[in-house]
Amino acid sequence: MQTPSFATYPELETERFRLRQPRLEDAPELAAIYDHPEVARYLPYGAAGGVQRMQEKLARDLESALRGEGFRWALCARGEDVALGSVGLFNWSSRDRHAEVGYVLGMPLWGQGVMKELMPTLLHFGFARMGLHRIEARLDPRNGASMRVLTRAGFQHEALLRENCAGPEGFMDTAVLSLLEGEWRRATGAEQP
Repeated sequence: MQTPSFATYPELETERFRLRQPRLEDAPELAAIYDHPEVARYLPYGAAGGVQRMQEKLARDLESALRGEGFRWALCARGEDVALGSVGLFNWSSRDRHAEVGYVLGMPLWGQGVMKELMPTLLHFGFARMGLHRIEARLDPRNGASMRVLTRAGFQHEALLRENCAGPEGFMDTAVLSLLEGEWRRATGAEQP
């Protein structure tokens, strides 16, 4: 399978939300989200560390997209431009046809079914447009809400990596889940390419 190329940063939409290319100007909103203690507790790297560090992260994310290593989008309400979170398909290996999915949402969106709404669009983009064979998720196993989002989307639990990640409060475990293209196609009725 030929690796797809994207001339422009793809924009995705659902009924309530849009995923757009992040901008350095999003740093204040995203830093406030990432730096909130309730949000940061499940992030293996901890809080963002302020606006300047978030601008540096956004710059790295944009460079990664230019290199064809995946996409990280700013999550906005449909018809709005304020970043409410970040969603991505990253660590893309075109050779092995896999990528990792990840997301960080501001607390006002928690419990609102945001990822339940976004996940089908992300999976379709990953499997149908990026040509992925496997999408993987790595997360703190204590994050029950995220585990439910992923398992409801069809992800299977593969492993628990014990104390493999040095976080701000010590070593943390990482749960690894994955979804394969064939499983996604069977569950959704999507045609083979």
